[in-house]
This record gives sequence, C-alpha cells and structure tokens, in this order.
Amino acid sequence: MQFDTLDAAFEFWKNYGGRTGFGVRKMYANKSRRDGQITTVRYACAKEGHRVPYKRDHLTKTPRAETRTECLVRLGLQFNRESSKFEVHDFVSEHNHVLHTEETCFMIPTQRNLADGQTVHIDFATDSGLKPKAAHQFFSQQVGGRENLGYTERDQKNYLRSKRQKDMAYGEAGSLLRYLQNQSCENPSFQYAVQLDSEEQITNIFWADTRMVIAYAHFGDVITFDTTYSTNKEYRPFGVFAGFNHHRETIIFGAALLYDETAESFKWLFQTFLEAHKQKKPKTIFTDQDPAMAKALSEVLPDTFHGLCSWHIMQNGIKHLGYLMKEGSYFLTEFSACMYEHEEVEEFEDAWSAMLDRYNVCTNPWLLKTYEIKEKWAKCHMKEVFTIGMRSTQLSESLNSDLKDHLKSDMDIIRFFNQFERVANDKHYKELEAEYNSRQTLPRVKVQKSPVLQQAAKVYTPAIFEKYFQEEFDWSSAAIIKQHEDSTQTHEYTIALVDEKKEHKEHKVKFQPSDQSVLCSCMKFQNFGILCCHALKVLDVWDIKKIPEQYILKRWTREARNEVVASMNEANVVDDKKLAIGKRYRSACPILVDIASRASGDEKAFELVMKVAHELRKQVEDIFLNKPTTSPDEQNNSSQGEGERIVQESQLEDLLLKVKGLKKKTGCKGRKKRPKAWHENIGKRKRKSSRKDNSIQESDQGQGVEPPKKANKNSTDKNTSVSNKDQTVPQQSQVQAQPSRKRNTRSSNKDQSLPQPSENQEVGPSRKRNKKSSTENQSLPQESQDQGAPPSSKRKKQLSTRLVGYQT
Repeated sequence: MQFDTLDAAFEFWKNYGGRTGFGVRKMYANKSRRDGQITTVRYACAKEGHRVPYKRDHLTKTPRAETRTECLVRLGLQFNRESSKFEVHDFVSEHNHVLHTEETCFMIPTQRNLADGQTVHIDFATDSGLKPKAAHQFFSQQVGGRENLGYTERDQKNYLRSKRQKDMAYGEAGSLLRYLQNQSCENPSFQYAVQLDSEEQITNIFWADTRMVIAYAHFGDVITFDTTYSTNKEYRPFGVFAGFNHHRETIIFGAALLYDETAESFKWLFQTFLEAHKQKKPKTIFTDQDPAMAKALSEVLPDTFHGLCSWHIMQNGIKHLGYLMKEGSYFLTEFSACMYEHEEVEEFEDAWSAMLDRYNVCTNPWLLKTYEIKEKWAKCHMKEVFTIGMRSTQLSESLNSDLKDHLKSDMDIIRFFNQFERVANDKHYKELEAEYNSRQTLPRVKVQKSPVLQQAAKVYTPAIFEKYFQEEFDWSSAAIIKQHEDSTQTHEYTIALVDEKKEHKEHKVKFQPSDQSVLCSCMKFQNFGILCCHALKVLDVWDIKKIPEQYILKRWTREARNEVVASMNEANVVDDKKLAIGKRYRSACPILVDIASRASGDEKAFELVMKVAHELRKQVEDIFLNKPTTSPDEQNNSSQGEGERIVQESQLEDLLLKVKGLKKKTGCKGRKKRPKAWHENIGKRKRKSSRKDNSIQESDQGQGVEPPKKANKNSTDKNTSVSNKDQTVPQQSQVQAQPSRKRNTRSSNKDQSLPQPSENQEVGPSRKRNKKSSTENQSLPQESQDQGAPPSSKRKKQLSTRLVGYQT
C-alpha cells in the first residue's frame, strides 16, 4: 500500500481506527540529513506505551485513570525515492486491550473534530443566549443524533473557553481597547472614551454605537440615567442613558462602566456624553437622589432641568417614615397627592403644611430636606417642564432588569460588552416591531367622521394617537364653557369637565384667532407635546377642524426619524453597515439551502454540488484577496480618512503601551451581594461596642495607656511608606506599657514606644507586621510639627483619554 502524502496516510490510519474501534497517534518521523526529506514514519494505537511517573504523584489523592496498555499495534511507512511515495513496511494489527463498540467510536478523541462551519453555529448559539447543553442538543437533532455531530459537549465547552481566552489575550485593558477599536473600524460613527488615573489604569468607560447616536439626535430631549450593580465581574456601577422614541418604546442613548459614584466620575461621564452627541443638551434628565450626581449635573448641564425619580422618593419616604404608615394611616396617600395631584403652588403649600401638622412631623429632617428640593419632584413646579409624561427612572430600572436577565456578575469585560450589545439589539427589534405594526394595521378611530381624529391618525404613531390624543379628544366632548371673556386680540375661556365619578378642576384657555395659538393653564402641550381636551374644546368652538401645525410635535409623528444625522465632523452617520450584509445573506441562504437539500437525495447530484461548491469557494476567496479594504462609497461616508485611520492605529498602540490595566475595585473579590447605595445606609445605627472590647479598654486605661487610634482604611500603603520616612521618634519615652493579660499582648504592643534613639536619628522602615502599628503612635518633633509634613509628590489626578470618534 502506498500513499502520496503523509496527511493522506494519517487520514487512512485515523479512519481505520474509527472503523476498528481504537484511537491513533503519531509516534515519530525521521528526516534525511542530506535533503531533509522524511524517510520513515510510524503511527501507533493511542494506548501505545505507558504513562511516565511524576515525582509528585504520591501527593495526588485521586489520580487520573490510566489509559495506556503498551499496545503494539502500529503502522510503519518508508519513503520510496523512485516513486516519491510512502510505502507500508511494518504493520501490527493485534491489540492487547478491549476495542470500542461501533456505537461509542464517535467518542474517540481522534474521531472528533470541530469544523469551521460548526464553530460559527456555536458562536451564533452563544450570542443568542443558548446554554452550551441546549445548543449541543439542538445541533444533535439537526444531524440526526450525537453520533453524527462529530464532537461532544465537552469539545464545545473547550472551544468556548479557548475563544474567551483568545479574546482576553491582550489582558482586560488591551482587549477592551481593541474591542472598542474594532467596533469603531466597522462603523466610524461608533463613539467611545476611556479615562485613566494617575497610575495609567482605566477607571471609567463610556460608549455609544451608531443606533444610539441617531436615536439621541431624534429623541434626546428627555432622558433618564440610573446605575446598577452585579452586571460585571468587577462589580463596577453600570450606568445607562435611556429615553422614549415616537412609539413610546425604550431606546438607549449610551452606556458607561464607572469605577465609583463620585462627583468627579459623573462629571467626566456627562461631559463625555455631550461630546459624543455633538454637545446637544437634553431639556430634562431624571436621576435618583444621589448628591454626587446632582453636583455633577449642576456643573455640566446647568440649563437642563434635573428631575428626581418619584419612585425613589417614595421608597425613601417609606424607609424614613414607615412608622407613620401603619394600618388606618393615610400619610402615604397624602404624600403621594403632594407629588402627583396638586397643580397650583398654593394648593401644594396648604396640603404640605396640613400633612406636617396632622402627623406631627414638622421637624423631621428627611421631610425638611425633601421640601427644599420640591421644584424637582412636585407636579405644581413641573407643569411647564417638558417631561413627555416621565416622572421617574423606571425606564432605566426596567432596562437594568432586562440587562440582568442576560448579564452575570462573573462575566469578563468582553463578554459583558457582547451581552450588552445583544440587549441593545433586542430593544431595537422592539422598535422595528412597533414600526411594522404602525404600517401594517390601521389605527382604531372611535369617531370616523371627525376631521381632527382623521388628521391625528395619519400624523401621530398609533401608540400616541390611541392612548393619548384620542383620550383627550373624548374628554373634549365632556367639556363645557363656564365663562368667556373677549378682548381685541385674545379670548379667554373657563373650561370645566362633566364627570359623575370624579370632580375635575376648572382650567383657563387663552386663544388668539389671528395665528390660532391656544394656551391652557394645565400646560399639557408644554409638558407632554399634545393638545389637551380644554384646548381642543376651544378649537371646536371656533370651528377649527384641523390641528394647527405649530401644535404637532415631530417627535410623536410617524416621520420622526426622517432626518439625516451628522457625526462630529459633519459626515453623515450610517445607521448600520451590517444591514446590507444581512440582506445579501438572507437572499443567498434560501437558494443554497434548497440546493443542498435537493442534492442530498441523490449521490450523483451530491457529488456534483460538492465539486461545484469547492470551485465556487475558491473563486470567492480569490475575490476577497484581490478586493480593496473599502469601497469608494464607504470611503465617502466614512468620518475619517485613511491617514487619520493610521493615526488612530498608532494612537491605540501607544495607549496600549501606556495603559497598565483595568483598575480593580478593592474588596470586590468573593462578594456575593451588591454594594449598598448611599440612600440605603441612611439612618443606620452604629454598632455598640462589645463587652469584651469595653473590658480591654478599661484595663488599658487603668494602666495609664492611651488607647490606639483606629487606622484609616482609606489610607494606602504608598502614603504609609511616605509618612514613615518623615516621622522621627521623640527623645524621651514617658510610658512603657506592659501587657495586662496574655490575650491582650497584641493590642498592648501597639502602645509600646520604641527605645530612645539619638536626637536626629530617623526611623527606618519597620517590619511588615508592625508597620501599621508603629506609625500610629509615633509623634513628630517640634520642628516637624511647626513646618508640617511635606506633601506627597505623587498626587492623584484624573486624566481623560478620548479615542476614535472624537476630534483630536
């Protein structure tokens, strides 16, 4: 038997082992010293030889089971220089072990192989959220059983682990920067920024893809921002900017991974958010009651209205005033009425004062602080604020809940980004569903002959028309005019609603016939963006059967997205470069799948398809080899030229060399619960000292020893080492304490002073275990106390590094 190549010979040996029931391996190959040609090769059974003993095997409690039996089955090949082929010159076929059955041969390692197409399917299943076991079962059903799949579930898990390790080959920081750079190369409109500290470690990260940039350009007038935990391995606060689109569906404007929740971090984040969106500032932003966030917003967005989440205020009220909410108490109802119902300032002040007096909480500190910021949560102070009906951060809270369904706290940074991209795609798909339904179905118009409803049904999206505008139109039919005052240019009406179930407040409407302008005291249009029932009543009185153009807000219409969005350098933002690829893929797949299914029924047809497929694949590869990296259209739409792209690559390489890693949060390893927010620690009582601590303190005071000061947990080792060099020992030691008890030896050693040194002798670094205690009780000399300790030469400062997508 002869073989043309060694690959063909080993393939034959592997197939022979699969049919017989044993695994194979390569033993050796000898080369000629004259020309380097392989002259002899030997293939053997996988159970050939024996395991080499290891010097630490006696320490292993449960060693791995032995697999080798010194089997002699082998296949020897010798190269024939005349025919230039490998000939079989040695063959042994008798095994000294039990062979595998036909049903278990597919489990032999040499019979298992993950093809490229199979790895693509595994990646798709993982990105879709399928667990490895469920994905393996699904693939097994496709091919008619696990024995036909070609790999086992363990092989699939090993592939996924190896893929994650390759993704993190450059470390967390390097892999993060390369991921962001790849996203920016795929679509130049992708925006991202990272912040470094004085130690060149990444602290804060912000990013916004193309869809987020376009969505903010159209619907970024009112946004919410909230942070959540337990979504990543380092327990970093994860913040999301979110809002409503014209279908009133949730959309994302940007996301961030923060190192901490300080005012400096939030200030950097909000500045970066504005830079990513061409300095377009929102009209309103809703957050929780974080003082650090409020401080940052007042500095970065002074003209933006900062509203507080009503849900967080209610939860804090229950936490601080829960004792007032017992059975039969209406405190929570009255507090909610002050927040949602009272439209006039006088009504609010009277109701607030009455509530404080009724429950005797006039001096409650939480209520006093909440009242000081009433402009951020009371309805009477927010009538003229454009909020589109938003009063809380429940939009972000709901988004965070969806994120936690896909994200886990043990995910590395790259898996975190991939899963977040999946959640963002789900939100985008819901918007596409709403857009499809708005074009597929007709709006449900209650009054078919009304010109106003007919116009609104064509202009507004179904979600806005059916749930909001048509509801206001129904109430306009129950409105009556109680008073009418005429003037030369303005007419003022007093409108009331007839309702047997609920008493409604009267509102005043001013109307100018010259320009058909209408203004209602309820401020529905200024607050939400659609006309109220009172204004519609006045328009009907004047026989105006069409909505004036100035009162049709574009953000609620079907044409809200019909606008070209420009990037930071005035280039058009491309929605999704992968959209054309997806269309071509969907067009080619059905044809190719149909050919494969038809050809699999006949052997001759199958051979023809495989032959043509190999040739076609080679031609496609040649096209990609000869094709330039970008087409002319892509170069015109790109926000950066080729020269700038080279500069960005060099900047990335410089940054990779500069960045020392992703800054870790201390105390996060092994944490099972998320860290508590600031408002969850309010009102917590300090833990009382134990009887044991009190007895030790009394014994130390009885001996005249000053109790040791508590070490500052926030002080770093670097600052400790600097202070050791500047501190000197006093000349005379007044008290030298002795241990009062044996169990107090460690605590008393902290209070013992060192032996008397020379006058100007400096204290060298103490041992590591006594380093902390020695610095607590050493005092500075008089000269050092007068002059003060020299400041540290390495002060921490925040450095901001902005990469692709920003102007350099």
